[in-house]
Formats: sequence, structure tokens, C-alpha cells
Amino acid sequence: MSEEKTPQALQDDRRRRNHFQVRLDQQLADQLRHYAEQRHHGVINMALNTIVSKFFNAKN
Repeated sequence: MSEEKTPQALQDDRRRRNHFQVRLDQQLADQLRHYAEQRHHGVINMALNTIVSKFFNAKN
């Protein structure tokens, strides 16, 4: 059996360090869902990307 990783496994390894999981209290989670529904068609990940980018980079 070969020890070499597939291209997909290598890509997963590179992405893993950029993967975050958080637990939000109910009020904050509701606010995030509302923001995502209003501005990102309900896609939470896109909403979080926007929020974090604005916070750190002052981007729109």
C-alpha cells in the first residue's frame, strides 16, 4: 500500500488549518441567521466571511 496522499487529501491538509468551528449563544446565532438571510440568501459561511473580512480588513 502506498503512503502517498491523493491530490484531494493534500488539498484537504492545506485547508484544514483554515477551518474554524464556534458555538454561538442563541441571540448571536439568530442575528447571524437573520444577516445571512437578508444579505447572502441564507448562506451562513458567506455571511461569516463578510463579517470577519469587514472586522479585520474594513472591506465591504
